[in-house]
Amino acid sequence: MSQTMPPENLSSRLLTVLSLPLFERVHELRILFDRCSLRQVHEIFPHVVHSIFGIDGNPLGWGLRTTTLENNPLQFQTLNQFFGVCGPWMHVCHRLLVDQYKFELDINLLPAKFVSLLQNGQSPSFYAELINVETMMHQISTLSLNAFDFYVIHFVLHALQPLHSINPIAMQIHNVRSKTVYLKLVAEYLNNFLPLVPDARIEPVHFSSGIKAPQPLPAQALQPQRQPRYIKIPSSYGNGGNVSVGGGSPSASVGGNISPQSNSPNASSHRAYAWRSESVLHFFVDIWLRYDIESEHHLPSSDFVRGVRTLVKQVHFFANGAQLDHSSLCALRKVSLSMVKVRIYAFIVGLIDRWPLDSSLMVVLELWLSYIQPWRYTIAALNNKTPSLSYRPPISSCFDGFIIDNIIMYTHVFTQLMPHFGRLDYTVYRNAFMLYRLATIFSQHDLVDKLQRFEQIHAGNAFGFDSPQRQVNIMNKSVSPGTQWNQSVNTSSVKLFSYTMQTQMETFLLVISMARNSVLRDIAKLRNEIAERQRSEGFLKNFYKKIFGECTQEEVTVREFSRIPEVLRQCIDAFCRTFNVDQANLSMHETLPEEPSMPSAPAVQNFSFFDASDTLDTSKLNPHQMSLNASSLHAAVDPATLPIQTNEVRALVRMLHFVSEKINKKYGSQLQGFYVRDDYFGKVSRQLLYAPMTEQWFDKSSGHVEICENLVPPRVCLRPLGSISALTTIGCSMILGQLVWGSPLLGIFILATVLIVYIMLQALFS
Repeated sequence: MSQTMPPENLSSRLLTVLSLPLFERVHELRILFDRCSLRQVHEIFPHVVHSIFGIDGNPLGWGLRTTTLENNPLQFQTLNQFFGVCGPWMHVCHRLLVDQYKFELDINLLPAKFVSLLQNGQSPSFYAELINVETMMHQISTLSLNAFDFYVIHFVLHALQPLHSINPIAMQIHNVRSKTVYLKLVAEYLNNFLPLVPDARIEPVHFSSGIKAPQPLPAQALQPQRQPRYIKIPSSYGNGGNVSVGGGSPSASVGGNISPQSNSPNASSHRAYAWRSESVLHFFVDIWLRYDIESEHHLPSSDFVRGVRTLVKQVHFFANGAQLDHSSLCALRKVSLSMVKVRIYAFIVGLIDRWPLDSSLMVVLELWLSYIQPWRYTIAALNNKTPSLSYRPPISSCFDGFIIDNIIMYTHVFTQLMPHFGRLDYTVYRNAFMLYRLATIFSQHDLVDKLQRFEQIHAGNAFGFDSPQRQVNIMNKSVSPGTQWNQSVNTSSVKLFSYTMQTQMETFLLVISMARNSVLRDIAKLRNEIAERQRSEGFLKNFYKKIFGECTQEEVTVREFSRIPEVLRQCIDAFCRTFNVDQANLSMHETLPEEPSMPSAPAVQNFSFFDASDTLDTSKLNPHQMSLNASSLHAAVDPATLPIQTNEVRALVRMLHFVSEKINKKYGSQLQGFYVRDDYFGKVSRQLLYAPMTEQWFDKSSGHVEICENLVPPRVCLRPLGSISALTTIGCSMILGQLVWGSPLLGIFILATVLIVYIMLQALFS
């Protein structure tokens, strides 16, 4: 070890290191930790943790939730290596376990719902040895944690920060759903500490004193502030002996929150191996799934929801290995899924209630589908999965207990989702694909058979979810108005396989069929426009595009649209099989007569959802009109500023854009004058310059959506020269010039002459 750091220089040195750029900061921290004694590391450790996660400072911290492999690959790799399970930071956390150093965490940093459970004495027994009670007020003030737990709980809490509402980079990540280094670490931590394989090694392996020292409980027992509620657990839980019903004392387990501790002589040795997994499971489940969606001002970010999905998938893997595991982790595996179960229902339904109706709903849908399909997360399913084929593992009878206990997760959540799907715009492929994902899951014959049987047997069994009163409140909510669902019937009380649900699904599928036919008409219209444009462009330009495979925006749109009708047709077929809907009642023809317009509705191009007094007219809010209105929206983006495509050379496009900007800035007024001239010179200018346009985009920085506009004048754009097809043409002309005339420059001269003549002829006949 290097020379020990003098104590008087430690604080100033730490402040200097934490103010450095990331790469130097990580490097200097390694040196600092190496030079510090164990007591000095204990002194600076909480300050470093607070800096990492932006406690009492910049909420971005070190950028774990804003760094992706696309926007900063070097920083992504640096953070991933430093915080990985085998990285230097984990080594520091385990180094502090030697003398069982403790760190205090203020409970005000925890979610309000979780703090309330701690104060009311309803927390799992896992926290009994962590809480510190203020003797005067008899209230929990802090949690006493070792270094590993102190870091992990801050790591988990960092996901709850609404960074997407305050930082533009986080907002972009929220919209495009890029994978941040934070999500990478979430998957790595969960995979390591909640292993799939029973004999997997949990890293780091070599460290001293791994057992948590139990904290002495206060002499006077902590009394709940109100009468504790008891959760009735289905009898099916008793099959595995995994759940016990407890009271409100700190040492009791409530609703399946059981810590795998026993009074046997081997309990301590077992915990020496399993305590890190126990901490990780409790912190992730208790904090993330207690996110109070209804009371929070901001919706959680999409990367947080994807993190919860990673947690759900890993808990399925972890729990499904219980029968093969004979180690001390076996008890934790058996209770892990029940810990998720008591909270996941309220969490998912809360997300569905508030999530916007766009393609971002996919993250919520995938979370729900991951939870209700535990058979996909087994060792057998993992071994049979191939990258090229879509593998659907069979649903064995060992999962019948899970389906029975979670029947409400299949039936009620489905009925909650369908009104949202009825209001989506199916001219967007991602929306159609969302419906396809739902249809394929609920068209599995063995799953449908089990759901039909268990819904009849266990109808009304809605216990076991956090909390019963919360569940009753959710189930009593009526469906949002303005949908095609029967508003006189509460969908939460309707069985999934009933005549009422069959009627509602038939109406829903009729809307999907109308959307499909509308897309088919849009495709035919676009193809006619493309054919008309190709006839006007002439043979040479079309031949050039055909050789090099260049596509216009209209052709890309047609290609995207062409996938939608087949996807929607498969959705209709799947739902018809599941709910016994007669397809003869649905119109599946490619051409339909135009639907009659509303008597008071204006033409689509002049349509507005607001009346003359600028007030929202709810009578116009129907799926058909919303679809027509959405189909009239077109992108208004300057083609010169579109993202760099795969058929373009990145560095060359950026250089050409820079040159174009310089030309437009210096000669902008002259270019505008050339463009508006009525003579032949003006016609040539209009062939060479990009036409003026009005850019439109949505601004969400103020908290609500505003449409912004920017007038773009006629301009030079050299970007087409950066495409691979243009470079190939230039290269071929140089080779031809060298072979035929002995000079590549002559080939370029001939190519330029041909293009000039072509442009002049185009201008002459335009």
